[in-house]
Amino acid sequence: MGKIGNTISLLGHLLNVLALDGVARDPVRLRRYQERRLRAMVRHAYARVPLYRRRFDAVGLRPEAIRGLDDLGRIPLLTKRELREAARGDILAAGLRPQDCFLVETSGSTGEPTRLYKDRNALLSLGAWASPLNISRWLGRPAWRLMTLLVRHERTLEAGLARSLPRLLLRLTEGDALAPAETQLDLLNRARPQILVTYPSVLRSLAVLARERRMTVYHPAAIVLTAEVFDAPTRRLAGEVFTSAFGGAYGSSEAGLIALECHHRRGLHVIGTRAIVEVVRDGRPAAPGEPGEVVITDLTNLATPILRYAGLGDVVVWSPARCPCGRVLPLLQVIEGRRVDAFTLPDGRIVHPYRLTLALEHLEGVHRYQIVQEAPARVRVLLVGPAGDGAGTRRAAAEALGAILGPQVQVVVDAVQTIPAAPGETVPRTVRSFVPSR
Repeated sequence: MGKIGNTISLLGHLLNVLALDGVARDPVRLRRYQERRLRAMVRHAYARVPLYRRRFDAVGLRPEAIRGLDDLGRIPLLTKRELREAARGDILAAGLRPQDCFLVETSGSTGEPTRLYKDRNALLSLGAWASPLNISRWLGRPAWRLMTLLVRHERTLEAGLARSLPRLLLRLTEGDALAPAETQLDLLNRARPQILVTYPSVLRSLAVLARERRMTVYHPAAIVLTAEVFDAPTRRLAGEVFTSAFGGAYGSSEAGLIALECHHRRGLHVIGTRAIVEVVRDGRPAAPGEPGEVVITDLTNLATPILRYAGLGDVVVWSPARCPCGRVLPLLQVIEGRRVDAFTLPDGRIVHPYRLTLALEHLEGVHRYQIVQEAPARVRVLLVGPAGDGAGTRRAAAEALGAILGPQVQVVVDAVQTIPAAPGETVPRTVRSFVPSR
């Protein structure tokens, strides 16, 4: 469909977002909507997606047995390994052609990159939710111009959105999270967006540069942080440089936008009309305030349905708080998960962690990896998987990272059976630095 068709479709999705915001304020209507969408997604997945038909048949589950939210736990959990290792023909719904969908490859921030398809309506729905018009309503700051500083790899979900959505409505400026901080700051000052969407690690690099060089910085009305933990040190540093209001968004390549913070700042509202979130601990639902792992069911994407997906690797708690915004959507506090550290090199360069993970995504037969900066000039890589035992794969990993880090940094690659979590972590970080940031 051309630009005019996409514009009309996006307008329809924007109107739908407004209507669904009304649903989100009524617990009875919200539950009915979720259960109706869940039944439709389960029937579709069983009838048209070989991966789900096999998984349902293996446990003797018929789609008509899933009647509502109380039956959700009967669906077997889908792991990251199952999704990653499935053939493309097993994850694409019958009746859809690959060329009519967008193939998403995850950024690898979890150390286990995956692939899946998004249909056009799923992208447009996400675009409507992530539009300046909608985000500004949530943040309570009027906005029309939006700028992103995200990874622009051609198979990221962000790239699919930028390619599919009409710029006339979105007023979008795309920056590159992997570009030098000087380039990013220059673009920010020229574009002067009212909303900036980026990663905490990128914001930290911008704040460090601006503070150390006493550079002029444009202050967006709001800065929305996503994909990483916005920890207290980064929040303090950013607050010293930017007068912007900080908001949070929680999402994933697999399920799109999952939760969004409103201007009351009570936590991240799970967008129940887009997704169903479970927080699971030791195979049971976690109680409010008890940490557990996220299990996600996407209610929007028909190309590769995501039903009870346990592969995000994020640890969260349900917040007991109630938000005065009027939405009955439950609140999440993301406390652990996709933590990633930037590397500060001996020559003062700061390397964004996603430059490192993207460099290793092409390694076939590597099930998991971790990249650790042990000292300013020494990096160690741990590879898990049959190919990780091979000298050729280890050499390819060292060369890929060496090309980014430069000859001043020694890169050592080890084959291991498992990657242990550090004390206090449930999920090991994919990129870790023991070198203090400036």
